[in-house]
Amino acid sequence: MGVFDSVRSQLSRISNRANTLIVKFHRSYIAFACLFALTGYALVLLFPLLAITSVVNIYTAFLENEAINWQLIAIWSAALILSTLFSYRSLQVKLSPPVGLTLAEDKAPEIFKLVQQYQAHFKRPDIQRIVITVNYELDIIKVPKWALPVWSMNTLIIGLPVLLCLSPKQFECLLARRMGQFSKRHNPLINWLYQLRSIWKQYAIAYGKMKHLDCYLLKWLYGFYAALYASITVYAARRDELNADSYAMELFIHDDVREMITADATYQWYLQKRYWPAIDKITTAKTKTPVTPYYGISAAVQANFKEEKLRSLIHSVLKAEPSRKSPIPKLQQRLDNIGHDAPYLSENTGNAAASKYLGDSLNNVIKLIDTLWLKDHITGQKNDKK
Repeated sequence: MGVFDSVRSQLSRISNRANTLIVKFHRSYIAFACLFALTGYALVLLFPLLAITSVVNIYTAFLENEAINWQLIAIWSAALILSTLFSYRSLQVKLSPPVGLTLAEDKAPEIFKLVQQYQAHFKRPDIQRIVITVNYELDIIKVPKWALPVWSMNTLIIGLPVLLCLSPKQFECLLARRMGQFSKRHNPLINWLYQLRSIWKQYAIAYGKMKHLDCYLLKWLYGFYAALYASITVYAARRDELNADSYAMELFIHDDVREMITADATYQWYLQKRYWPAIDKITTAKTKTPVTPYYGISAAVQANFKEEKLRSLIHSVLKAEPSRKSPIPKLQQRLDNIGHDAPYLSENTGNAAASKYLGDSLNNVIKLIDTLWLKDHITGQKNDKK
């Protein structure tokens, strides 16, 4: 244990030192992050450009030299064959849209109305799909339509736990911060760096799914680059998350934003540290009755987010340190960013946002998401046994 504690302490000191240097040399860091982001575009264009260069060099070798250098031609011919093959694979790659329950406007009109209201205020982004997922998340995922990420389809992802935990106003505020963040009104450069974290990861996943032998190089290249890019830009991502909290204040008063920030951090911590570990224990017990965790989230929140339990939860969240890879800043840092020094979260006594924004579709959505979770859980157990 002493060795692990020592390593963890050393990594923490290195991380704090890096954070201090980035704050001190902020502009230099952003410039470096932008250059590294452009490296990803260069990676996408690498093999097509190499194919063109190979053709030009082969043509030049035949025409401009009296004595043909067959060794040079053989090298460039090999480069042409390989680069053409990899370029073809790049054209074949299909970036998949986020998986989940796609909402139809007639089934959840209130959510679509709210999204349209925020689009009218922030002017962008245009949302093409709204998807309900199993995780606690609210995000906008841009899926490039072509091999080069210059034009994308936007999907709004809303985790069902978000709707089951937050009050209607907290959910509205959380959605406003995310749509404001992606509107690029004040911080387009940092938000561009933030968006690319998801996009390069999509490329790595897409190439990882391709079964052709020659795709292993592309899989390794994009996997390595995506992981390195995410690590390098984590501080830019945290800066963009703080900007997002500021966007929410365009539509909500300070106290509402403070409560949204506290609720978002506390519910997420509670589900990750308390609720899902308890569900895993129940699932491991192999009870005859199928586990339906999403039906139980609202009841668990009602029971645990009151008085002393609520204060204890908030205290635990305040002490928690985010993972070095997480783009979400500490709760205290988010509060300081909007001019507050203490968190606030009222007791959960009313209906959750799910009742208002899913309406008559709520029970069907919960049932479908429970089924999807159970299917994924069973698949995970089978993979663990292999």
